[in-house]
Amino acid sequence: MRPLTAREQDLLLALIARGSAVGSDASIAQSDRERWAGQVAAARVHGTCGCGSCPSIELAPSDEADSAGPSRRTVLEASTDDAFLLLFIDDDRPTYLELAPIGGDTITEFPLVADVAF
Repeated sequence: MRPLTAREQDLLLALIARGSAVGSDASIAQSDRERWAGQVAAARVHGTCGCGSCPSIELAPSDEADSAGPSRRTVLEASTDDAFLLLFIDDDRPTYLELAPIGGDTITEFPLVADVAF
């Protein structure tokens, strides 16, 4: 297990603040976004995708995560010119940050927030 890099942390916070909801969760309450953002500083990386084509990471629960939160999945999305970004929030905490390359290219690190379209 390791701490988030500065780039990972910045991207998580940006996706939480500005990412579009996928599916039926078309509207995300500001209080949800604030609660999720509050968990990022203490989150840890406990796994990676392993496909060799992306930098996707699994997030361990932070000490501050509220395990009594609702049991549901929310997915937030954004994109760059060459990848889709998805942040999975399960049981009211960020659990997986996925970067899916477009066109089969290999991308080994997450983009800078300035390069992401929200």
